Amino acid sequence: MTPLSAVRDGPDSLLSPTTSSSPIPPKGTGIPENPGHVTPPGTQSPHAPSASSSRPSSRHSQLPQRQQHNLSSRGSSPGSLESHNDNPRQTILTSFAPRVACFASEDTDDIAKEKGYPGGFHGLLRPFAEHVAGKVVIRDSIGASKAWDDFGVRLIQYRDEPRAVVSSVGQLKSHPKTTEDDQLEQRSSSESPSIQNSNERAIESLVTRTIHAAREHGLTPEIQGLADRLSSQKSNAPSPAYVQYLRTMLSEAVQEPYETFSHPVACIVAVSSRNLAPLEKIRQLYSYSGRANNLIPPWVAVDYLRYYVLVHDEDHDDIVKSTALFDLMKRHFGLHCFLLRIRSLPCEGPNNDVVETPRCHWTTADEELSELEEYEQESGSSSSRYIFESDAIAIRSFFREMLTQSIVPFMERRVVTWNDQVASKRRGIGGRFMSLSKRWTGFGSAKGASQANGTGQNSPNSNFDPSRGYYSPEAPEAIMRQLADYSFMLRDYKLAYNTYDSLRTDFSNDKAWAYHASANELAGVSFLLIPQVLSTKARSEVIDQKIEAALYSYLTRCSLPFGAMRSILLTVELLVGRGPGAAEDAAKWAMRSLEFGVLSPILQVLITERIADIRQAEKGTGILSLGSRKRQAALWHTLASALWTKLGEPGHAGSRLHMARTIMNSLSGQTKTVPFPTMRHLYSRLESKESSSDVEDEPLIDFDSAPVHDHMNGTLVDLTERPKHEEFSNGFEVPDAGGFSTIEANHPDFEKAPMG
Repeated sequence: MTPLSAVRDGPDSLLSPTTSSSPIPPKGTGIPENPGHVTPPGTQSPHAPSASSSRPSSRHSQLPQRQQHNLSSRGSSPGSLESHNDNPRQTILTSFAPRVACFASEDTDDIAKEKGYPGGFHGLLRPFAEHVAGKVVIRDSIGASKAWDDFGVRLIQYRDEPRAVVSSVGQLKSHPKTTEDDQLEQRSSSESPSIQNSNERAIESLVTRTIHAAREHGLTPEIQGLADRLSSQKSNAPSPAYVQYLRTMLSEAVQEPYETFSHPVACIVAVSSRNLAPLEKIRQLYSYSGRANNLIPPWVAVDYLRYYVLVHDEDHDDIVKSTALFDLMKRHFGLHCFLLRIRSLPCEGPNNDVVETPRCHWTTADEELSELEEYEQESGSSSSRYIFESDAIAIRSFFREMLTQSIVPFMERRVVTWNDQVASKRRGIGGRFMSLSKRWTGFGSAKGASQANGTGQNSPNSNFDPSRGYYSPEAPEAIMRQLADYSFMLRDYKLAYNTYDSLRTDFSNDKAWAYHASANELAGVSFLLIPQVLSTKARSEVIDQKIEAALYSYLTRCSLPFGAMRSILLTVELLVGRGPGAAEDAAKWAMRSLEFGVLSPILQVLITERIADIRQAEKGTGILSLGSRKRQAALWHTLASALWTKLGEPGHAGSRLHMARTIMNSLSGQTKTVPFPTMRHLYSRLESKESSSDVEDEPLIDFDSAPVHDHMNGTLVDLTERPKHEEFSNGFEVPDAGGFSTIEANHPDFEKAPMG
C-alpha cells in the first residue's frame, strides 16, 4: 500500500520537476543541490504590458470609498471588480479563492514600507491579488477546460502574536506560540464562548456603523430610488447593507480544522536584492514556512507550493547583479521563481506616471472597522495610496504568472493524485466494505471498544482524535476534505459534491460533528452550483436534506450559529433565480433563519428585507399573474419598515413603507387595502410615524394577537394560544419558532385572503 505521505506528494509521473517539493538549502553551503530541476530558457520581463491600468480619480465623497459603494452605489465601471459585488451569486463564486501565505524577509518589508505601505510586502501585494487580469483556464477532473475572468487569490500572513482557533466542538481555544504539547494542553483547559459569535458581532457592528455613517452624510437610499426598482429587471436585487453583510461574512477567514478553504495552497518566499545572504535567507524562510513555524496550526498541511520571489530595487540596486542572482535561484529552486522589479521611492499624489492602489474588497469586519476609525480620526481626509504605474504592471504580471503557471497546475495535479489514489479507493464496493469494517470490526467492535474504555468515545480504528478535535493532515479523511475544497476552489463542483457526499458518512461515524456539518453544507452548495436543471425532486431530496443536517449539527451539536447562518444565506442566494419553485424555497429558507432565535436586530431586518425582495420578484404567469406574491411582498416590506423603526432608522423605514404602498397601489382588480386587522393596524401606525417625528414607546406590532399559520392543520390560529415570544439579549423582541417568520405571510391563501 502506498504510504499516505507519498500520496500527498503524488507519483513522479504526475508531478513535474518544478513542484513545491524543493529541497531545503543545506545550512552552511547557502545553495541547495537539486539536479532534477531544469533551468528555464530566459525570463519574462516583469515590466511588459500585461494589463491596462485605470487613471487615478479624485475622491469627493465624505465616506471611505468602500463604505460609500456599499450603501449608495449599485455598481461601477464595467470590467472592474466592484461591478460583481452586487450579484450575490458572483460574490459567492469569488469568495472561495485559494489562500497564499506570504513569508518575506525584513529587507523586503522595508522596501514596501518605504513606498508607503505599513503592512510591508504583504500589504503591498494584497490589493492586486484579489483579481488577476485576463482569463484563467482551469481543467476539471475529466480534462475539460474552462476560462474564468474573475479568478484571484487571497494573501494571508502568519503573525507573531497569539491566535484564536476553533476546535470541532465550537469552543474558543488560545493558540499561543509554544510547543505542540503546550498548545494541546491549553486548548483542552481553556474554554470560552465561540469565536464565531465574536466574528458575527464584528460584522453586525460594521454594518450598523456604516448605515449610521451613511445617514449622517446624506447617503441613505432615497424613496424614489427604491421605488424605481419595482419596474426594473433587478427588482429582487438585495439591499446594499445585505450585500455588505454577506461579503464580510464570507471574508472572515479564521483557520479551522474542519474546512481547508482558509488553509494555504501555496506560499510566497520573498527576499530582496538588498540582502547580503539571499540564499541563506531563503533557506530560513523555507524552514519557517513549515513545521518550524509553530504559529501554523498542527491540522494545516505544510506540503503546499513554495514560490520564490526576488524583489529588485530599481532605484538603488544593480540589475546585472540581481539577474545573476535570479539565474542562480532558478537553477536550484526550479521554475517557480519570479524577478519582481519595483521602485522603493514613495509616490505622492496623482500624476502621469502614477495610479491609485486598488482597494481590498475581501477584508474582515475588524479591518473595515479599523479603517472607519482611522477615517474618523483623520477628520475625513483621503486615505488613498498611489503607486507607480510600472510597479502596478509588474505586480499584476507577477500574480498572473504565479497563478496560471504554478498555483492552478499545482492544484490540478493534487486533485488528480488524490482522486486516483485516495478517493477512488473509498468510493467502490471495496471502500464501502473497509468503511464498515473500520466501524464495526477490527480488534473489536466500536460498541465493544466504547464499553471497554467506559468513555463512549470513538473506535480505536477511527482517525479522528476527539481530545484534540481534528484529523491529522495525513489522515485519508483530511486528504479527501482537501480534495473536495480544492475542487470547489477550482470550480469543479461535480467532483466537489461527490467528495463531500462520500465524506458525510465517515464524519458521522467518527462523531466529528463540525466536519459533518461543514460537509453537508458544502455538498448542498456544490449541488446548487452545478450547471443543471434544478428539479423539485432534487431540491427536496438533496438540498433540503443536506442543509437540514448541516443546521442540526451546527446548532445542536457544535453550537456554531455563524456556520448555520452561512448555510442559510448561501442556500438562499443560490436558489434565487433558479425558477419559481426555487425562489419559493429560497424565501422559506430565509424565513427559517428567523426562527433560530439567535439573530441580532440588524441581521433580522436585513433578512426580512431580503424576503420582501424575493417575494416581490415572483411575477407569476399569464394575464392574471398566477403565482405572484405581491401581497406577501407588501407584508414583508411592512414588517421590515417596522423593524427599521424599532432600530431608529426612519429613512430606511420610510423607504420600505413606500415600497409596500406602491405594491398595494399596483394591485389591479382588488381592494387596495392591507389584509387582516393586525396588519392594517401596523400599516396605519407606520404611516402615522412617517408623517410625525414623535417616537412612541408602544410596540408597533403586537405579536401576541397576530394570527399565524398552523403547519399541522393549515389554518390561521391566534398567537395568544401559543407560548409567548422570547426576548433577545438586548431587549429586541424575537418571536419563537412559528411566530414572526410564519405570521400571516405563510398562509397558503394569503394572496386570496379577503380584504377588510
